[in-house]
Amino acid sequence: MVSFRRLLRPALVPGLLLALASIAPAQELTPEIKGAVMARMGKIVTERAFASGADFSKWPEFVKEYQSEIDKAATNDEFAQAINAALRKFGFSHIMLHTPQQARARVDRKQVGIGVRIFPHEDGLLVVDVIEGGPAKAAGIAPQDILIEANGKKIEDTTQVAGDEGTEVEIKVKRPDGSFKVFNIVRKAFSTVVPETVEFPKADTAVLKVPTFDLGYNAKRVTELFQQIEEKQPKNLVLDLRSNGGGAVMNMLHLLNKVLPPDTEIGAFVSKDQVEAFVEETKGDPKDVVAVAKWVPAKVKTWDTGQFFFKGHIAVLVNGASGSASEIVAAALKEKAGSPVIGSRSAGAVLASLIMPIAHGWHLQFPVTDYVTIGGLRIEGNGVRVDHEAPMPRPFEKDLGLEKAFEVLTTLARRDG
Repeated sequence: MVSFRRLLRPALVPGLLLALASIAPAQELTPEIKGAVMARMGKIVTERAFASGADFSKWPEFVKEYQSEIDKAATNDEFAQAINAALRKFGFSHIMLHTPQQARARVDRKQVGIGVRIFPHEDGLLVVDVIEGGPAKAAGIAPQDILIEANGKKIEDTTQVAGDEGTEVEIKVKRPDGSFKVFNIVRKAFSTVVPETVEFPKADTAVLKVPTFDLGYNAKRVTELFQQIEEKQPKNLVLDLRSNGGGAVMNMLHLLNKVLPPDTEIGAFVSKDQVEAFVEETKGDPKDVVAVAKWVPAKVKTWDTGQFFFKGHIAVLVNGASGSASEIVAAALKEKAGSPVIGSRSAGAVLASLIMPIAHGWHLQFPVTDYVTIGGLRIEGNGVRVDHEAPMPRPFEKDLGLEKAFEVLTTLARRDG
């Protein structure tokens, strides 16, 4: 069985990706480095990775299919692009090769690039946010734009947008109205940390925005924001998790401890060992991850911190770029607190994963557990469905999702009265 401490170690790193490169200079890619990375990857993927129903023994087949592109790759970005194309054949989230530059950038929280947060789209890369101080914002790229070409080639991977500081990339964008525009953008360095915020737009309602549960999550700041909420005593809370791609289990639970009562069971992580134990004890179907999760005795739950937790009505905002840990939070509040979820269906990318150094600064992210909510929803591949549809606003547009949240919370308050 997986201990509670082990549950805190994996990352729930998002489907949300940063189309950025590291500040560190790229190292020369040699055949020896390729070989070392591939050998270590193969061992980890086939022996340690786990996702319900996945057959990781197929990895050599996927490599063979992309061998030509792997052999031709002359740079770190090209090599990562070829490997990640093969990894996508598995058909689920949280399995990706990170270049040494990307790995270091995640820790440093300073990166180089055009400065957008993106999510995969059938036409390229959907811009879900632009970073303050980044070159994309200065050029005029906005959320809901779709990056479709980089230097004249169709965009299929974030590495096509990444590059070193001072280099230029020509980006062709498809705008929401169907028009197209070309931007010539010089990549620059900037901070990727986006702070959590709380606002009180109505006397009885607070709006808390949490951009990430990854390394940029500031537990001390979140606690201070909840102290502000406690002081003002609003009856309602809007939790904005739109474009929050996820992060660490520990950070996710830190937030849930402030919005749900202690000892609230919210779901279960399902590991390879647990599936094997389930089959041995019950003779059940190893592919029935919902049944395995129900059988698992060690549920994920909140605990008593001895601090304030919000007891009023909560509405949750999500979108297609809300992934992983943010999906777990939204589902937990929906199932355990009856919180309405507003926006658009979340990413459906919930597999707890490890990010491990493998060779020469390269890191591999791979899934180690599946996840099922206490209500029996496997979020991976399904996402959290919303109770009320609302589009993401473009800059200076009315936020229909937030307005719908106010409306729904007002209705709930009237029912209480």
